[in-house]
Amino acid sequence: MVKKKRTSRRDNARNTNRRLSDQYYYTGELVADTTIRLIQYNAQEVIQKEVAPDTTSLKLLLHPDYVNWIQVSGLSDSDRIVKLAKEFGLHKLDAKDILTPQHVVKVEDYQDKMLIVLGLLVDDKVQGLRNEHISIIVSDNVILTFAESSDNILKNIVQAIHLNTLDIRNNGKSLLLAFVLNAVVSSLVESIADVEESLEELEDILLDVNNDSAELLTRIQALRREYMLIRKDSMPLKEQFIKILRSSIIDKTVLPVYNDIFDQLQYIVQTVENCREFTSSLVDMYCFNNDYRMNVIMKRLTIVSTVFIPLTFLAGIWGMNFMNMPELNWKYGYAFAWGTMLLVGLFTIIYMKKKKWF
Repeated sequence: MVKKKRTSRRDNARNTNRRLSDQYYYTGELVADTTIRLIQYNAQEVIQKEVAPDTTSLKLLLHPDYVNWIQVSGLSDSDRIVKLAKEFGLHKLDAKDILTPQHVVKVEDYQDKMLIVLGLLVDDKVQGLRNEHISIIVSDNVILTFAESSDNILKNIVQAIHLNTLDIRNNGKSLLLAFVLNAVVSSLVESIADVEESLEELEDILLDVNNDSAELLTRIQALRREYMLIRKDSMPLKEQFIKILRSSIIDKTVLPVYNDIFDQLQYIVQTVENCREFTSSLVDMYCFNNDYRMNVIMKRLTIVSTVFIPLTFLAGIWGMNFMNMPELNWKYGYAFAWGTMLLVGLFTIIYMKKKKWF
């Protein structure tokens, strides 16, 4: 009897999101309640408010003379996410991209609006480096950000708005979008810098061929996993970032900020490639050290075997017990045998030493 394999709710959601369907679900692992915060600002003031779950329309809360930033934290309420995306003119398939953390990085420019799907990296003290899905909708004077959890680096942008960093309150939604993108790219820069530093530390350890820590290969593999996560987020973003630079939605006066973000992306991509080569060389160095230590051990065993080969030969001859062997009845035969063996062993060691075999 063949048993059917059980599929979890998350597996069913992923399968549903892969098909064209009337309903899509959140397929990630960070299950958090969906909360919405509205931040509105202009040159004079900043207003923050929590949006109630039963709010029928967010557009009614928007102020035409302010920049409106809608922060959505937690994607577990998929119906609410789909409704919100459709309210701001996106297709249901775009909402599917927002709800699918496994989706590739992409930028969709619809002339009057834009959808950006990204991945940022969060340093979790328990799980280590992990990927977090974030999506951005840009429309008129509105920016919506969808994050898997409430605890993310976008909180620093709120402080920048209050401090009016880089005159953000006088530069519309374009500079706010630049701050959001910069936060994502900065998380990648910090992560790849940490990986590169850790690889350099491992190189210093591996330069000592006598260091035989079994954890080194595990650490190398862990760092390889981290830079592959960074590569997964940075490479497509670098390719897609050109669409953002060319979009009519972006105010050309803030292009220098976007160019700086693009420069950081180039640095990330170059460093990722360096880390890939670095990791390969460290694995080779680790294997070389293991081979070297094994050769040293085999060399020592060979020396011991070589010294004892002639001694074994002599012991074999004197152990045959023939009747006419004069050494058997000789008074000093035993001492002579020991002396001969010691001299032969010493001669063998001196000979190999002169030949620089060890």
